[in-house]
Amino acid sequence: MLDLIIKNGWVVNATHSQQTDIAVKDGKIVAMGRASLFPEAEKTVDAAGLWVLPGMIDTHVHMNKRFGASPSQDNYYNGSIAAAYGGTTAIVDFGFPYGDETPAQAMERKLEEIKGQSVIDYSFHSNLTKANEENYGQIRELIQQGFPSVKMFTIFNYGRMLEKAGIYEVLRIIAKENGLSMIHTESADLIDRYIADTVEKGHTLPIDLAKTRPPITELEALYALIAMVEDTGAPTIVAHLTASGAAPAIAKAKQAMPLFIECCTHYLTLDESVYRRPDACRYTCVPPMRDLENQARLWEMVNHGLIDLINSDHTDFSSKQKDSHKDNFTKIPNGLPGIETRGIVLFSEGVSKGRITPNRFVEITSAKAAKLMGAYPEKGVIQVGSDADFAILDPKAKYTIHAKDHHMQTDYAPFEGMEMTGKVVHTVSRGEFVIENGVYTNTQHRGRLFKRTGPIL
Repeated sequence: MLDLIIKNGWVVNATHSQQTDIAVKDGKIVAMGRASLFPEAEKTVDAAGLWVLPGMIDTHVHMNKRFGASPSQDNYYNGSIAAAYGGTTAIVDFGFPYGDETPAQAMERKLEEIKGQSVIDYSFHSNLTKANEENYGQIRELIQQGFPSVKMFTIFNYGRMLEKAGIYEVLRIIAKENGLSMIHTESADLIDRYIADTVEKGHTLPIDLAKTRPPITELEALYALIAMVEDTGAPTIVAHLTASGAAPAIAKAKQAMPLFIECCTHYLTLDESVYRRPDACRYTCVPPMRDLENQARLWEMVNHGLIDLINSDHTDFSSKQKDSHKDNFTKIPNGLPGIETRGIVLFSEGVSKGRITPNRFVEITSAKAAKLMGAYPEKGVIQVGSDADFAILDPKAKYTIHAKDHHMQTDYAPFEGMEMTGKVVHTVSRGEFVIENGVYTNTQHRGRLFKRTGPIL
């Protein structure tokens, strides 16, 4: 007997869409076709009028995160529930070393924190903040152990930043060991100077944060990174790109090297006007939101294949944490809550408004992530043999976003009042309904760590 049949749904993959039924057994898709030809199942769900998508994969989330005296609000249990409400069935978080921790110690700590907590599948990027032989060796070992992606920063010289020589050495290791880098590319030299000058003049409002990080601060760091990627051949994701002026350089680089670009939902849907609002401090993030013209060009980059992934960069602070330093951007904890809204806001603003096709939506929220993370075709596609991970949504449902309806632990919503078209009805993780008819009911199901291969390019 089958465990589950999903019938009459419109199945959308990155490459094609079709009306077909899906049979599930032991967490895997075992057949597709006509349900009348399948064996009986313990549970059958009629998805008529609904779209069945591969479970979304968010490869840029921060949970259980420390930020000085401002820890993020969500743990792995409630944070993963919020993700599931948004149709996400797998996340990749970060093993950031704290203090004198090594990359391996940080990974061990994160694996312990999440054990038995997440209701969806999970993995981690390792992170390198200190360039030395011990850490290089641990990065090699972590790649070999199924954690092939490494996060590095060209910014934040108070503990996160890795100098260019260190980044270059890690890229050489990644190329040799079949790994993947994800790099936050902003110019530390330029930004530190802009901040010092701005603060000296007494300009410390949230809008001044945006002024200290103009597009050139991204472009300068990006161009240097492209040169290193070209030299090493290391597959590399540029994290949360906002500077659309990089499009020509990215288009040229993609023809010659394994360079991939990530953007985030808030950069495609919010603009710099948020920094002129009374609650501007709640929108502080780095890089900051740009102007509407830049935003339009980012959508063009999505359509032209220059942007490969759309993630949330979820960091869940409360309004109190944000407001406590509302007049001093150097102390406001940066980041926006978005793990629950990332996919459906992108669907509403992208698919429902005709900016992108449904297939392109699946590509940038699931399929490409699965490939780059080394989890394809187990994840990222609806086909026989893949994990039974589904985001089942009503493409015509209309509603308004309100923070009170969210399951993230913060008390505000960056997209408050936005009218949505499209809503997740069911979220299925390895054949188990985590969200059913919009309600978290399967409190026993837990996600599992998925070990990964190198990127599938």
